[in-house]
Amino acid sequence: MKIRHRLSLQFTLITGIILTGVFILIYLLSAQYIRNSFYKLLQVRALVTAQVYLEKDELTKKKFIEIEKSYRQSIPDESSNIYDQEDQPVFLEKIKYSWPLSLLNTIRKSGTYRFTFKEKYGVGMFYPDNQGDFVVIVTARNKAGEQQLQYLALILIIMLCVSLIVTFLLGQWFASKALQPIQSINRQVKKIRSNNLHMRVEQGRNKDEIDELAGNFNELLQHLEQAFEMQRSFVSNASHELRTPLTTIIGEIEVTLHRERDKAEYISTLGTVLDESEKLKLITDGLLQLTRVDVILTPANTEQIRLDELLWEIREHWQYKTPSHQADVVMSNLPDDASRLAIRGNRPLLMLALQNIVRNAFKFSYNQPVSLRLGYDADCIVISVSDKGIGIAPDELDKIFLPLYRAGNAYTFSGYGIGLAMAQRIFQLHQATIAVSSVPGEGTTFNIFFPTTAKI
Repeated sequence: MKIRHRLSLQFTLITGIILTGVFILIYLLSAQYIRNSFYKLLQVRALVTAQVYLEKDELTKKKFIEIEKSYRQSIPDESSNIYDQEDQPVFLEKIKYSWPLSLLNTIRKSGTYRFTFKEKYGVGMFYPDNQGDFVVIVTARNKAGEQQLQYLALILIIMLCVSLIVTFLLGQWFASKALQPIQSINRQVKKIRSNNLHMRVEQGRNKDEIDELAGNFNELLQHLEQAFEMQRSFVSNASHELRTPLTTIIGEIEVTLHRERDKAEYISTLGTVLDESEKLKLITDGLLQLTRVDVILTPANTEQIRLDELLWEIREHWQYKTPSHQADVVMSNLPDDASRLAIRGNRPLLMLALQNIVRNAFKFSYNQPVSLRLGYDADCIVISVSDKGIGIAPDELDKIFLPLYRAGNAYTFSGYGIGLAMAQRIFQLHQATIAVSSVPGEGTTFNIFFPTTAKI
């Protein structure tokens, strides 16, 4: 079922429940009003009956004629009874009902008593007179009231049905108007394919949930476009990096097999094949290692890590390396409590990521001194790695974290473009972000931001 129909039905159901409750309340209140009105009418009839039969000798002729005239205007199925203090029927010869003594005593105690009897309404009145104390009982069927209630019920049912039909039709119209932007989005989405991910869904100006949906979908398209671009770049770079050693190996073997050669030439060819095979192994091992960093950090494989201690360990590692490399550690704005410099993470992975960046800093600066800075504020801990190397062109800064991507000025250096991609994934596992700034020919700075509120 489409959302438009479902919304219409739900809206109609809610409206129907509300109207049904209101109509039932109207019917019950009307029934109560008609019943009370009829009881009052019976009470008046009981009083008139008493006056006609008991007050005839005490009223003026004119007054009696008026009362008698109103008495003749009887109610359908009306029946009257008058009982004396001896519980005997008097004045009225025709006794339709023989009322029990319990009812007569109840009327004497209450003064006026209302009751129902065989689908009829009844009123009993205690009427003291100079001739004695009497009980007057009048019963009648409220045919007019019953007809009014039946007519009212019919009207309410018809109104309910008409209201539900109108509500459903209005709900259909309203739902169509409300969902029209979604239908527009669906039409635009159907046109988007893998070859035109640059297209975007038009957003409205209402700033409502539908506009938010369109905005989120556009962000998703942007991420997909970037992912497709990264995939194409990865395939292109991987094919290039893998094709070079394979071409060399195939060429060397073909040349060697072209004619018979001496032992030294065979040894030289096998040496070249071995070197190129080792390059292939390094590339495949790097790619395998890149996939293995996509782990989930849990309390079982993490620990508290002091980032300042991590930098001192990196400095010591490069200092005692042969040949020695100079890594200068600079601390600034450190908190009084050194434990605030600790984060929870996987120590070997963090060390691997930072070492990849430091190794690149030494490599692309021809082993010049590298600066390691640690800064702190209330929101994050920042590690900066700066070198004075060849730098990176501005149009390549957003591509250096792609697997197997190498900047145009980096091909003269050894490497396969895996280290930075691996480092970025490791930092992402630790909820950290990495940013790079560079000036070609002057140097590069990598900034890693570790949020102090991160939870693993």
